[in-house]
Amino acid sequence: MKNLIIILSILLPFFLAYLIKNKDLNLTFVSVIIFMFCILVVSYLTKNNQKNQFSLKSFLLKKSTKK
Repeated sequence: MKNLIIILSILLPFFLAYLIKNKDLNLTFVSVIIFMFCILVVSYLTKNNQKNQFSLKSFLLKKSTKK
């Protein structure tokens, strides 16, 4: 799942640029695609525990990890 999110975050701007230029999507559809991607990323980050490197809680609170 981590690899999928990394690949999607690299390819998503190019995919959106292609869709906007060639398919004439309006701002509503682009916003929905970005919102769905954000939901995917946040759901992945909330499923990880706080000791993980990609934890949403440790990212937002900036706590030092306990060893």
